[in-house]
Amino acid sequence: MQSPRRILLLLVSMVGAALVGWIAAASMAPETRARGSRLAEDPQVEALMQQLQLQEELSESESVLLLERLIALERLQEAEVALQPWITARSTPRELTLFKAELQRLNGQPEAARRSLNQLLRLHPNDPQVLQLLVLLDQQRGRQIQATTELTTRFKGLEPGQRLEIGLLLADLLRQSGSHQKAVNLYRQLAAEEPSNTRPLLALALLQQDQGHTKDVEALLKQARQRRDSNGQIDPLIDVLAGRLGLSAARNAASEQPGPTAMRADSGRP
Repeated sequence: MQSPRRILLLLVSMVGAALVGWIAAASMAPETRARGSRLAEDPQVEALMQQLQLQEELSESESVLLLERLIALERLQEAEVALQPWITARSTPRELTLFKAELQRLNGQPEAARRSLNQLLRLHPNDPQVLQLLVLLDQQRGRQIQATTELTTRFKGLEPGQRLEIGLLLADLLRQSGSHQKAVNLYRQLAAEEPSNTRPLLALALLQQDQGHTKDVEALLKQARQRRDSNGQIDPLIDVLAGRLGLSAARNAASEQPGPTAMRADSGRP
């Protein structure tokens, strides 16, 4: 059985921040299973499921509670059943439909999942979350070449500055298929198209790390540190990534080195 973490992340986008703490705990598999065992004895889950079977309407808080516990128990088929009346009660259920497609995929219903995703793509043709799940579905069905072709067509149909998310997804797909140089070229293209965004550089740094190119990784992280967000701040993920990779040198940008005066003052120290 696959981990419910991906579904939980979709669920949090659907219901807001209320489940963030629970998701953090659920990401640790042993604790999740232990909690799932305790919840199995909770009669509230069965009572809520019985209400659904009797076609009694659940409140939003009851629906969230039921979905949370069914996912913790990895009772994904029942979670799909519990989700359906919530979907039909809303006019624009983008997150809910995406959540349903993920459940259908995990429940071994690839065609149903694709229908749900195609429905979303008609309304949101370049939605990165929808495309990411569609690519995952295609990969599991052995359609990686077709997925790459379709995503490339979408990428080329968008203007620079509008295609970062799709470009990152395409580059990752190329990396996974072994087309490392094509992935490198695309990351560099995205970095040029998005001069204030660090994500293409950080993704490229991870790829170069996988290839054992440590010097390239350090150079990319230093380059990323020259980029600032709208508030003039450095992306904190740069230092997190550098620390994880053991690259302390990448934490010091040239602009942060001490000036000549400070260096002369330090020169007299032991």
